[in-house]
Amino acid sequence: MIKNLFIQNFVLIDQLNLEFHSGFSVFTGETGAGKSILIDAISMLGAERASASFVMHGKEKAIIEGTFDLTDDAHAKTVLQEAGFECADEVTFTREIQAGGKSTARIDHRIVSLSLMRDCLRDEIDIHGQRDNAYLLNTASHIHLLDEYAQDNEALSAVQEAYRIYDGLLKEREAALQETYNENDLEFFTYQANEIEAADLKPQEEAELLEKEKQFKAVRDSFDKFNQIFSLYDEELSGNLYELNRTVQTLHGSEKIEALQETLNDAYYTVTDVMDQLHDMASEMEMSEEDVNAMEERLYTIQRLKRKYGNSIERILAKKEELLAQIEMITHRREYLEKKDREIEQARKIYDQKAAVLRDIRKTKAPELDAAIARHLQDLMLEHARFQTVIKEGTPSAYGSDKVEFMISMNPGEELKSLSRTASGGELSRLMLGLKVIFTRLQGIQTVIFDEIDTGVSGPVATAIGRKMKSLAEYSQVFAVTHLAQVAACADRHYLVAKASAEDETRTSVQQLDEKGRYEQLALIASGEITKNSLSAARELYRRNQS
Repeated sequence: MIKNLFIQNFVLIDQLNLEFHSGFSVFTGETGAGKSILIDAISMLGAERASASFVMHGKEKAIIEGTFDLTDDAHAKTVLQEAGFECADEVTFTREIQAGGKSTARIDHRIVSLSLMRDCLRDEIDIHGQRDNAYLLNTASHIHLLDEYAQDNEALSAVQEAYRIYDGLLKEREAALQETYNENDLEFFTYQANEIEAADLKPQEEAELLEKEKQFKAVRDSFDKFNQIFSLYDEELSGNLYELNRTVQTLHGSEKIEALQETLNDAYYTVTDVMDQLHDMASEMEMSEEDVNAMEERLYTIQRLKRKYGNSIERILAKKEELLAQIEMITHRREYLEKKDREIEQARKIYDQKAAVLRDIRKTKAPELDAAIARHLQDLMLEHARFQTVIKEGTPSAYGSDKVEFMISMNPGEELKSLSRTASGGELSRLMLGLKVIFTRLQGIQTVIFDEIDTGVSGPVATAIGRKMKSLAEYSQVFAVTHLAQVAACADRHYLVAKASAEDETRTSVQQLDEKGRYEQLALIASGEITKNSLSAARELYRRNQS
């Protein structure tokens, strides 16, 4: 959710620094005061297209900076981690718009691409206008929304895996039908496959040879020192040490001499033991000229095949399998296609079984979704609205063989029609609000912004909209730009957007109202003036909608 919003030199906003909290916040003010400017500023953080017209006249650049709490946004944290950011819970996103129109995006003060910022805030901001053509009105999204409600992840994953296999086999068969080969192709493929086969490569062979070569080079570098040690010991030290120890052992006398004899004798045998171990190490490390040549020749063979067929032994072996498949396809084309057809038939059978399980889940959950939406629509005083999730046979895909579409009828006797072709703006706004109470939580959207969706409604309907937004705020941060006192009275916090002119300049300001200020603003919105009676009515309206 958005915790802090800083705006500077943006349209009519000179400088603004707002702290936000969870729950439901409303923004009110006179028409033209600049309420929508706030929405435009937040949309800049969502990587919307910037324009030089956003920069305040006479200023070099505009700055919009938002600090987001990403504690519950797993997607954003994953995106940031993959981009090399530390995964802190609070992250700052910045857009700078130059007077010339160029814009810069930053995350925690590091310049990033707009696409990265957009992806990171994918689940953070959902701006809803009176004609929202986003995911809810997109028929292609309906199947995914139903799946999110149904929580059918296991069945969906099984379908996706079955489709991956089935689709892969179809593509292999199509490739086989499209390919044309001649005898020269067959001869060339056979030569390449035989060349790889003759090399008899092992997956870990190169790494083992390189390690062995490294050891040999280390031995070769040390071998002269080994010989120097052995020569020094054999020619100068061995005999002298032996005679020294033997002579000292012939001494007779005190306990002190006996202790010294024991110490020297131990030292003598320690030295001889060390030399024996050095001889053993040198023998183990010694490689014959034939061994060295064989190792280097093998490494050369591997490098040559890597240059021709792939940059690793695993890829070379995979290339061999590919060549063998091509050889089989050429020499046994009919048999290959018949075999592929059998594999496709079996894969389709498995896919159909998995898709049928998924369809059963969807058909079970669809009425539950319809009933849940119907309850919200009733709350929003759309008592004649009928919502139905229609599931039809569709084209096989990774999401099953179903075609899912949300249908709606807004009036008695009216036939169901696609959600994307439904009635008036006011009705559609309430319908979208009812849907978002359900789908916002499922999609994990953190902040939902409503920009004057209550235009054209009043009385009990306005109250119903305000209360529904308040219920949505139990799961997401909710902002609403409104002209209705009934909606504003439901909010947890109330911000007043005002415009002031002085010395040929117009500036927009925003302030959070205290309780007294809220009563006055509610009275002004509801009746157009602040009087004893309008204040009393405002207090009652506030009390009813805060309970």
